[in-house]
Amino acid sequence: MVDDRWLNGQIDMVRDIVARPMNIRSINDAEHRLKEVIFKQSQLKHSLIEAREALKQMLAGFVDHLAEFADSTSDYHDKIEICVQKISKADDIGQLQDVLAEVIGETRIIQINAQRSRDDLRASKQRVEEADKRITELQGELDKASTLVRHDQLTGALNRRGLEETFESEVARSQRRKSALCVALLDIDNFKKLNDSLGHEAGDAALIHLVTVIRDTLRPQDTLARFGGEEFIIIMPETPVDAAKKAIVRLQRELTKRFFLHDNEKLLITFSAGVTDLRADDTQTSITKRADEAMYAAKKAGKNRVVTG
Repeated sequence: MVDDRWLNGQIDMVRDIVARPMNIRSINDAEHRLKEVIFKQSQLKHSLIEAREALKQMLAGFVDHLAEFADSTSDYHDKIEICVQKISKADDIGQLQDVLAEVIGETRIIQINAQRSRDDLRASKQRVEEADKRITELQGELDKASTLVRHDQLTGALNRRGLEETFESEVARSQRRKSALCVALLDIDNFKKLNDSLGHEAGDAALIHLVTVIRDTLRPQDTLARFGGEEFIIIMPETPVDAAKKAIVRLQRELTKRFFLHDNEKLLITFSAGVTDLRADDTQTSITKRADEAMYAAKKAGKNRVVTG
């Protein structure tokens, strides 16, 4: 029976949808993403079932070949035994010649059958190995298709489900090591205006540009997730709040150096951010709320700023 762990991917997708603020565009986007994941999974599952069935048939054929060869070998030995008896009873050379011709004929037949069986078994073995390899590849693709729902389809950053899992593991690590952990919440400035004036495609391209700059600027151990719309969360392990603020400010400066191009026109993208550190009894909700409040304070202070909370 095919492992149906991939169903969890669809469930996670639905959870991610209902957790976000709803509007027509987000609903349509979520519907499209869910259909893509289900279609991809269905295709892969069907191919996986076919590959496994083919492997079963190949193995059955392999066993049949062995059985046929064993039967022919047994038959050969029986005939040779009869020939031995004939030789012991032979009275003249003529009879021995007849028996010898029979032995040579039977030996030639068994040699031909043995060679054919050997070739068939080698070919079957190769097909079995190829089928087994294909099954492994399909299982990997199926697992990959299921894990895609933990990432935002547009930017490749983690979605809320992926953020939740990462947050839990990073908090547990921070508590074990008694090390600092900071969370930054970023919101692109004037994003609605950009969308309205240049269109949603330009808005999507701007989000991808921002994510690219973030990934190029921050450390490998930092985690980026799309929190919703134009909001992103960065988890920074083993980072005190002052260092986290400096890292986000550095990110802002890098963003001003790498302009966003739209129709060969350079556009400056900025964001406001709130940064806070993990405290005793914090949950993901409480620390995110504190970072969100600090981000709104940055907006009110004039945008393109970083405020700690």
